[in-house]
Amino acid sequence: GPRRRPRAAALQWRAQPAPPAPVRCSSGSACAVTMASSEEDGTNGASEASDEKEAAGKRRRLGLLATAWLTFYNIAMTAGWLVLAIAMVRFYMEKGTHRGLYKSIQKTLKFFQTFALLEVVHCLIGIVPTSVLVTGVQVSSRIFMVWLITHSIKPIQFVYHLISRWSCWGTSHNIRRLALRKEVRNVLSTASQQVQCFF
Repeated sequence: GPRRRPRAAALQWRAQPAPPAPVRCSSGSACAVTMASSEEDGTNGASEASDEKEAAGKRRRLGLLATAWLTFYNIAMTAGWLVLAIAMVRFYMEKGTHRGLYKSIQKTLKFFQTFALLEVVHCLIGIVPTSVLVTGVQVSSRIFMVWLITHSIKPIQFVYHLISRWSCWGTSHNIRRLALRKEVRNVLSTASQQVQCFF
């Protein structure tokens, strides 16, 4: 009885599977290649993550720049058409007639109507998701009316319906500028977040 116990324990110990032997490279060059490939994989993964982070930061900066520019552009155009509207009302109240109105506002009208060509550029470079063709036709038709019709043909400058035309232009411009609210909110939100980071 007592003498058989050591044999049973020895048999159990022999029956247990041996732990796996550590994998050893047959040659030093194979180990070096394996380690180099693993290090290269880690380096490539880190570089790809860094490139993606840099690209995302660049897109974010371009988006903020585009939003800031569109905000400035919309504010400038809205202010310009409001100035034109005020000038037309004041002229009519002072003179009591529409004759001479074009001569008094022609510089402001030409500047802001020509400045609207930037809307086509915005569509071309993709910062405004609007059809280039539709925007180009709309802007070019108004520039055509200002420069090649009203400016070139003197009798048309004294036609009464010019007031209604310019009023419709100014109204439509300012209605389209209502989309500015989203850009302004985004800019103000980003600015407030940056200020909170400093304080």
